[in-house]
Amino acid sequence: MSAHGDHDDHGGGHVHIHDPEGHVRAVETDFEYFRRKRLESRVLHFLRRGIITFADLLAAAPDHTTATPWHERSWADADGPIRFVEDELDRLVRGIATVTVPHQGAEPVAIDDTRRERGDYDPFFKIAPRDLGKGELDERLAAVAGELDDAHRLLEAFTTAMLRRGRITSEQLEARRQELSRIDHRNGARITARAWLDPAFKERLIATGREAVRELDIPPGKLGRLGVAENTDEVHNIVVCTLCSCYPHDLLGNPPWWYRTDTYKERIVRDPRATIRDMFGIDLPDEVRVRVHDSTSDVRWMVLPQRPDGTEGMDEDALAELVTAESLVGAALVPPPGSAPA
Repeated sequence: MSAHGDHDDHGGGHVHIHDPEGHVRAVETDFEYFRRKRLESRVLHFLRRGIITFADLLAAAPDHTTATPWHERSWADADGPIRFVEDELDRLVRGIATVTVPHQGAEPVAIDDTRRERGDYDPFFKIAPRDLGKGELDERLAAVAGELDDAHRLLEAFTTAMLRRGRITSEQLEARRQELSRIDHRNGARITARAWLDPAFKERLIATGREAVRELDIPPGKLGRLGVAENTDEVHNIVVCTLCSCYPHDLLGNPPWWYRTDTYKERIVRDPRATIRDMFGIDLPDEVRVRVHDSTSDVRWMVLPQRPDGTEGMDEDALAELVTAESLVGAALVPPPGSAPA
């Protein structure tokens, strides 16, 4: 298991990211996805239908304040610039999700219409990609930070224009923000339920991790890669962070209390089968292999639990309600409908 870190108890000056290239590449690719498929395509959709106008956007555009040039900024440690762009990406994705409340005085935005207008079916309508991913790492960080700043300004103008037009209200936006802040492990539950119902999505999820997750408009969080380990009749997976408490918070909420304890970290590595039995009451048959996955600041893991019996015919929302936080790290089985959690 490799050395790693990313824990709030560490003081400034510590460097925890061991794969900066992976983190920056993840921000670049996720930014392009959400910019082209969620932000700019939605703004164009509303402009074409006269829900807002270009004049509305120009009137609502925030003043462009002069910020400290990227190369003159100071950071507490080498992780600082990467964490900054990760935070800005997370803020952008949440902002996009906030403003997508139902708008007043027009028909709801049809998903298929949005796909058609953003070029999913006709390349003529595809929004051109930005020229990211070239140059040295510092140059790429500066470029993506600038692009994120521009995207935030567009999002702010779009939100303000919608408010001024009376298409949305401040109360709706605040209610949506509150809803997003209470997600906890429900993002992981949504991912799990979609994978249970959609074999193609499950295949993409296991193969690509965060690239598949963003299809659900879920903020990717501060991780270079997301590992997804599927529980089956032959294999049971469980997650640990052996040196601190790395955890995909944006997907799974806060880690269970025991996840941070030295007792768990030591026992799960030394004797995982007995630890799963003694700590969590799961007595795995001898023929089921146990795999322990060590989360790091660069690769964070979640478990895709098995779908319980008795769930045939249930829709995605109902299935997601069955998924527990503990099952997403392998410390519980998803209970069948109508039963107490295992």
